Amino acid sequence: MVIRLPCGRANLAAPVANFILPVKPDTGYQWLESQEAPECLEWVDKQNELSTQQLDALPQTKTLQEKLASLSDTDVRRPSYWIAGNLFRLRKSSTNKQGILEVAERQPDGTFGEWRLVLDIDELGRKEDRELEFLEFNFQNRTFGPDASRILVLLSDGGSDLVELRELDVKQGKFVQDGFRTEPGRISIAWLDLDHVLINHTLNGTPTTTAGFGATSYIWKRGTDLKEAKLVNTAPGTICLISSMGPTHSGQALISCALDYSTFTHHLVSVDGTVQKLDIPQKQPLSLPVKSISTHVVVPLAEKTTVCGRELPVGAIIAYNTSPDVPASEKLSVVYVPEPDEVNAHLFIDGFHSSRSRAYLIMSKRDSERRLILEKADKDWKLVQSVPTKIGSHVGLTSGDPYSDDIILTESGLLSPSTTWLESTDGAQRSLYAQPSVFEDSAFQVQQKSTNSKDGTSVDYLILSPKEPKHKQGEQPVLMTGYGAFGISVMLSYLDMMLGGISLVPWFESGGSLVIPFIRGGGERGPEWHEAARQEKRQRSYDDFIAVAETLVRDGITIPKRIGVFGTSNGGLLAAVMGTQRPDLFGAIVSDVPLTDMMRYPHLGMGAAWIHEFGDPQEPEMAKVLQSYSPFHNVRQGVQYPPFLVTVSTKDDRVGAGHARKFVAKLKDAGASDVFLYEDRVGGHGVSDPFKNATLMSRRVAFLTEFLQSRPLTT
Repeated sequence: MVIRLPCGRANLAAPVANFILPVKPDTGYQWLESQEAPECLEWVDKQNELSTQQLDALPQTKTLQEKLASLSDTDVRRPSYWIAGNLFRLRKSSTNKQGILEVAERQPDGTFGEWRLVLDIDELGRKEDRELEFLEFNFQNRTFGPDASRILVLLSDGGSDLVELRELDVKQGKFVQDGFRTEPGRISIAWLDLDHVLINHTLNGTPTTTAGFGATSYIWKRGTDLKEAKLVNTAPGTICLISSMGPTHSGQALISCALDYSTFTHHLVSVDGTVQKLDIPQKQPLSLPVKSISTHVVVPLAEKTTVCGRELPVGAIIAYNTSPDVPASEKLSVVYVPEPDEVNAHLFIDGFHSSRSRAYLIMSKRDSERRLILEKADKDWKLVQSVPTKIGSHVGLTSGDPYSDDIILTESGLLSPSTTWLESTDGAQRSLYAQPSVFEDSAFQVQQKSTNSKDGTSVDYLILSPKEPKHKQGEQPVLMTGYGAFGISVMLSYLDMMLGGISLVPWFESGGSLVIPFIRGGGERGPEWHEAARQEKRQRSYDDFIAVAETLVRDGITIPKRIGVFGTSNGGLLAAVMGTQRPDLFGAIVSDVPLTDMMRYPHLGMGAAWIHEFGDPQEPEMAKVLQSYSPFHNVRQGVQYPPFLVTVSTKDDRVGAGHARKFVAKLKDAGASDVFLYEDRVGGHGVSDPFKNATLMSRRVAFLTEFLQSRPLTT
């Protein structure tokens, strides 16, 4: 039997003993993987009832729900913005949780008019008696022409990744009668011209990839049945994404297929059905949708590559000219080569964009960041401008206009509310949004520190903490979070959704701290930092996180029972690993929409797409690695686990609800106390949105407050 260690500073590195027997054969839980089977939902309902009874009985829950509801009534939620000839924004509020889509039309003098309603998603959902959500990803590629007169709208029911297509007339604010429309499926689409679209889908029994995406792409003509669409490409791999090639009415579009998450192929499709495979180096980091500038496809490199006689490092940006008039020897050009120790830490999210003739990059070194603007000049590209970011902030590239060189940018920091603005070629700026401050941020400080991981690697971490502590010295309540996979960096913006959004406000107001380790597997230190924790090296990511937690204790900041961990998706896996590998080191765990069964993850949701990241459990050596940290496989009887709150949605078809269900079932069978599952019927992979789901998030904060602040310490 393993006894939980005392809460002092000694014996921090003691692992959970590996001789304790598993609870049940792992196959005994597979029945819980069926998303909507009646017997599964009956089990879920019982778990939800138990969880809500206990969590709603906590003294903080009702007050927290009222607090989050009041915050939702403020203007703290940053709208989403795009520019595609005209300006668009999706604005959400407590009364419009799914949002209203608005347009500001460009005037003859280049300015923009007043905002005008185009589509009310909540009202549409009420009319159809469904929980419709508007898919924002790749929105810009689904607008048509320089006046963005039409939009290919993708709508999800309940947060599912399966979406249905409808064609929206922006001028009329109505869906086009007999326009492009489909049933729900995995769909990626872009315009070729007003009467033709390039579409990849999973409808009508079309072939799919191992990850469940469409394997075939088609040209679909207006007024015809989708079944009659012309097949133009069949691709191997896991994911295929359609994106525009320059202006959305150019008559061309791109098919980008991920063979794995660092190997991509690109095909250029013309409206006449011509398909050209582009001779671009295939090793590229995850950066979708693909960026294009006029006739150029612009991509980053994931490995050292020789281009135009130059050996380029990882992270360099190159361009491929698709024009048929350019000879093959001159197709490739070098856009930008990073300086030593310079990385694009937010490549996947907001660190890379393009407009009509420019490429934009956000490059950073350890303590500084700058925004670069580059333009094509003859056969080369030149740096037009380098703009430093103020210390403590991050500038993100929100949207670039394919019809001009206007760009939308957002600046924010952990203690600096966001500002969003439109910037034109001459540097003129139009303010779009200024986020209000909703807690006393001047009473807090952010410090960057470092510690050594198990193998000696230096790991940086940030501590956001009150300047004047409210809690006993050495017992500071701390929330830790991270991600650590796919080269994705944690967003360090004001109340970012990745950090919990407005649900952090009551935690800060009660005197809590937030710690963000820059663990390997993420993108904070560039592609090599990601590669350092991929597949068989995954444990390094967890060692980094553990090292930071141990340092917090060793430095006398806090004690294990006052440290909580929360994370979403791969961050949910991280949180679950922390609770099973080092139950002695943490006082509470929140695992949101997690992976937990690393032996079956390829069979759940779109898990087959992630084999390049995690490894293939069918390979014997890799199976040993996966099983060594798989939270589901490392639940043992006799271990005193920290309290767990595991949250998920029945509609989460990205990771799959089975991971969360099986993990909770096994923890309870092992005799773990204070284990809660809450599964919402809707919400999908984004179920823990405090604006849409204040009830769930108030329970989450109440859970963390109860176990990390309110309950008296025991040894």
